[in-house]
Amino acid sequence: MTAEVTAASVGSESLIARYRGLICDLDGVVYRGPEAVAHAVETVNRLTAGGIRIVFATNNASRPPEHVSEHLRGLGVAPRGWSVVTSSQAAAAHLAGRLAPAARVCAVGGPGVARALTEAGLTAVRVAELGDTPVEAVVQGLGTDVTWTELAAVSYLAESGVTWVATNVDLTLPTPNGQAPGNGALVALVRTATCASPHVVGKPQPALFDLARSRLGTDPADTLVCGDRLDTDIEGANAAGLDSLFVLSGASRLRDLAFAQRRARPTYLAADLRGLLTPGLPLRITSPSYLVELGTDGVPRVASAADNGELLRSVVLTTWAARDAGRAVRDDASLWEGIERQLGLGQPDEVG
Repeated sequence: MTAEVTAASVGSESLIARYRGLICDLDGVVYRGPEAVAHAVETVNRLTAGGIRIVFATNNASRPPEHVSEHLRGLGVAPRGWSVVTSSQAAAAHLAGRLAPAARVCAVGGPGVARALTEAGLTAVRVAELGDTPVEAVVQGLGTDVTWTELAAVSYLAESGVTWVATNVDLTLPTPNGQAPGNGALVALVRTATCASPHVVGKPQPALFDLARSRLGTDPADTLVCGDRLDTDIEGANAAGLDSLFVLSGASRLRDLAFAQRRARPTYLAADLRGLLTPGLPLRITSPSYLVELGTDGVPRVASAADNGELLRSVVLTTWAARDAGRAVRDDASLWEGIERQLGLGQPDEVG
């Protein structure tokens, strides 16, 4: 799994040099709202300058890809070697493969939902335009202006047997002010009013990963996923048979990783995207020397100093090994926040 790296900006010993393509999340990894995550833009530019191909894959269905691209360029991401795919596009691709060309589909969410349907050769119909002409499916995606009337329309359509596709079911969305309700929260509202369940295409389902990998033109073994959410990015990468790098710059924190189920455990771990440019050791126990001490109180013993990443890795492996062996490990949130501080990790609201 060796990539042909043509620029000195990406060393042959780096983690990313083992792969030919990168599927990278956006919210909490590259940016948080209007601001870039620290070190993210510089890292992305080094990767693309070094010949690494990137597809930014986001569950956020509200914006068309070109708006996301404008955002990235505005943050300083060089306009080369990357593209954007959204869960709206995954939803449109799913339906385009099952419906006749120009089939009418109700679009609920931001402008990215309707745009994706139109570009896939379907007829996007907003709730206000439904009238008496039936639709063959309804796609529900995130939108900051989604109304009760639109949610009710999804309920009526889903209950009547119309195919209901949800772009994603993330319960929260990271914003500069903290976590806000995500599309999953709105989908849950509809589910409480119906007997129906949606077909979900966004992470952790494979459809978005498959779409992104088709853009890269890579095999699974040559593709790395990078994300900040264990329940979407990492669990989805595992389900799709892809290696993954989990970064601690966004929604999921060290405590979440330490107590993650096997299906949501990443291949690699780093504080932020710069981990792609370091050698990167897999998160597996190969020698007792990789472990830190787990105290009798169930707390990993961490030196009171920042580390180059090996200590962080050891804390996680120690916790996994203890939990897998049935030993008790304390899960107090404040305790794990303290461990993050000892390791020199900034909290998400400190990321600029």
